[in-house]
Amino acid sequence: MTTRFVIRFDDVTPGMAWSKFAPFDALAQELNIPYLIGLVPDCRDPALSVEPHRADFWNFVRERVARGWTVAQHGHTHHYVTAERGLLGIGKKSEFAGLPFAEQKEMLATGKDILVREGVWQPVFMAPSHSFDENTLKALDDLGFESLTDGYGFYPYKIRGLLAVPQLFSKPIGFGFGVETVCLHVNTLSVAQIDRQVSTLRARRGSIISFPEALKVVAPVPLIAPIVRVASEVALKTFRSLRG
Repeated sequence: MTTRFVIRFDDVTPGMAWSKFAPFDALAQELNIPYLIGLVPDCRDPALSVEPHRADFWNFVRERVARGWTVAQHGHTHHYVTAERGLLGIGKKSEFAGLPFAEQKEMLATGKDILVREGVWQPVFMAPSHSFDENTLKALDDLGFESLTDGYGFYPYKIRGLLAVPQLFSKPIGFGFGVETVCLHVNTLSVAQIDRQVSTLRARRGSIISFPEALKVVAPVPLIAPIVRVASEVALKTFRSLRG
């Protein structure tokens, strides 16, 4: 057995740190790496505008989709409006969790319409701050979403009609089994961190798969998947509690 990795980039917007993303984009082109990118349809979070807006943003995304990248709808505006942790109990703020169903569905539908209009929508969701609730999931299901990138464990699992690929780490660990989604935020990476990540991804290229491929990963023994999901949730929540 071996670990397979999905490489995920959050907060993809016209005003992101494109200079920092450039080395990852170059590596993807060189080694044909199929990234998963969380695209904010209508970004209104000033913290995500760190460099001049890219005029060819949508063309850039369309070209990467044609190369096999996966686009996940990363919320709607990335504007946090509640202090709800959501079902996973991770983040301390949310764009969606705690809001009425109708309001969430309208927000998600508006975001989806933008991505559909630009020809890049795919039925994948990425919650800002890892925070979503039952209403979010019901709205996603109603709107035709099929999967999301989030949660505990090392194997895809069903959650309220959606298929989720877990996301736990910010760098490849490699426990020797299952799938790990590596979550990267280029806006906050230093040059040294970028160099290390690029070097690591190059070394791990043989184990990197696309998000659609990750959805098909199954545990060799059925009971392993729920056991490691519970164990990883307990371990990570304990670690975060101790770390404060």
